[in-house]
Amino acid sequence: MLDHALRWTVTALFAVSFAAYVYSLVAQHRCWTSAVSHALHLVMSAAMILMAWRPGTSPVATGAIIGFLLAGAWFVRMAGRASWADGGRLTSYYYAVMMAAMAWMYAAMSGRLPGQSNHTMTMPPAAEMPGMQAATHEMPAPGSGPEWVTAVNWIATLGFAAVAIYWAARLTTRRPTAPTPPVARLTLLRMLTQALTAAGTALMIAGMLL
Repeated sequence: MLDHALRWTVTALFAVSFAAYVYSLVAQHRCWTSAVSHALHLVMSAAMILMAWRPGTSPVATGAIIGFLLAGAWFVRMAGRASWADGGRLTSYYYAVMMAAMAWMYAAMSGRLPGQSNHTMTMPPAAEMPGMQAATHEMPAPGSGPEWVTAVNWIATLGFAAVAIYWAARLTTRRPTAPTPPVARLTLLRMLTQALTAAGTALMIAGMLL
């Protein structure tokens, strides 16, 4: 389960990422494929923030899983049209993995993975009023699951953490230019969003292991 500090950290990371993708979407509005890709990242950032505070359940989780799997298929399609030379194909494949990770988290948090237990946690009311019967709320225990689910979560956590460190290092070692041309500004934003989204995803999945 995510504690309060972790929720706010994830919220801050994806809020900045959301703003950066809005800027990129406006700056590259003439290219419809880039616009679709940025829009998908906007949805992903918003979904991550919502997921940090309200883990998806039932029909919400089902729709999210299908939606992010389709988003992953979009990036696989984009990878097939990109080149290895400029890193476009590798980046598109990474985006596909990111969307698959979103689908994975929704499935894990809603207890839809094979072998996951269906245990529930009883949440007591904050205060009991005289003469009224205390109500209880049952929520799925997202962290419960077989060893293979835990193993995948660890691999994903370490993998996204490594990606975050890589892009943060690239960003901090990049030589500044003045004035910054629009293309260079978009490149810096891409590095920033890569680092932020990878770090936020690593934290979210790590929270499922706690």
